[in-house]
Amino acid sequence: MWVQAYTTALPADMDKALAVWITECQEAGLWPPWDELKDEVDTFFSPQSEREWARAQMQKMTQGAQPIETFLNNFTALKQAGKVSDDYAFSVLEKAVKPEIIREVFLMGIDEGDFDSLKNQCRRAGQAMERAAMIRSQGCGWVNNAGSSC
Repeated sequence: MWVQAYTTALPADMDKALAVWITECQEAGLWPPWDELKDEVDTFFSPQSEREWARAQMQKMTQGAQPIETFLNNFTALKQAGKVSDDYAFSVLEKAVKPEIIREVFLMGIDEGDFDSLKNQCRRAGQAMERAAMIRSQGCGWVNNAGSSC
């Protein structure tokens, strides 16, 4: 047996027992293929820290001066990376978006806990506010239906 040939390479009893167990599983056909094993180990270790990192980043996020589209894209990417539930993402997003946008969203009416609806309503309200701010910054107070302004 392989373990007997390499007993000096495995000084600890636990290492020897593990090697025996792995060898027996491989011989019995119970050990998963390498690709499956690698995926399982990767899923157990690295995504755990990625998820925690993504969740921590979501909690720290605020829209600030970012355009709403950029902010929502970044937020959604972190939500997916962190495998965050819609309910949790809903509560974090409503605190992270500018207060004036959230106020408009809730005035329009929204289902509590519906993340996709909240995200879409934030996008609409935020884009409308950004367009209005751009028009005001150009010195115009209104635009008519024909497309001419001031």
